[in-house]
Amino acid sequence: MEINKEDSIEVFIRNNRKEFDIQGPSGKHAEKFMERLNRELRHLVSIVPYLARVAVVTFLVFIFSVIVWNNYIRKDRHEITLKEKVILVIHSLSRTIAK
Repeated sequence: MEINKEDSIEVFIRNNRKEFDIQGPSGKHAEKFMERLNRELRHLVSIVPYLARVAVVTFLVFIFSVIVWNNYIRKDRHEITLKEKVILVIHSLSRTIAK
């Protein structure tokens, strides 16, 4: 099995396919693969607490920004709200019915 300079790896493998198919992966190949997979999964699991912290901080920042916008930045915050209008209508209706 010699590689000529003119041959590419692909051509070399195609021409010598039988010699490559003689031997399969070793018996420990599956064990090594599973160990490596478990290490990768442990790495992924180890970042989950950090992602949870980021989610909590993001949620808190969102809530804080909504509160600040609603109480200080919103232009119509001094006008009557729909809830207050409904209460006034219900109150005035109840007064007219009581008379």
